[in-house]
Amino acid sequence: MMGCAIRENKTMTLRRFCKGLNDDLRREVVFQGASTLDQTCTLVQNYKLIMKNQRMNCQDPYSIPTRS
Repeated sequence: MMGCAIRENKTMTLRRFCKGLNDDLRREVVFQGASTLDQTCTLVQNYKLIMKNQRMNCQDPYSIPTRS
C-alpha cells in the first residue's frame, strides 16, 4: 500500500463531508452550527439515532390495536 503526504485544510474536509450528506442532515448541520468535523460527525450520529428510534416507535396504521 502506498502512502500519500497530501494535507487537506480542515474546512475543506468538513465541506466535502457535508456534501456527502443528504439534504435533511446537511440542513441540520447548518442549523446546529457545527463548525468542526468532530461536531458534525456527532451531530449526524445523534440525528440518525433519533430518526431510527422515531421510525421504530411509529405504529403501523394498518395494525389492529390490542387491549392489555
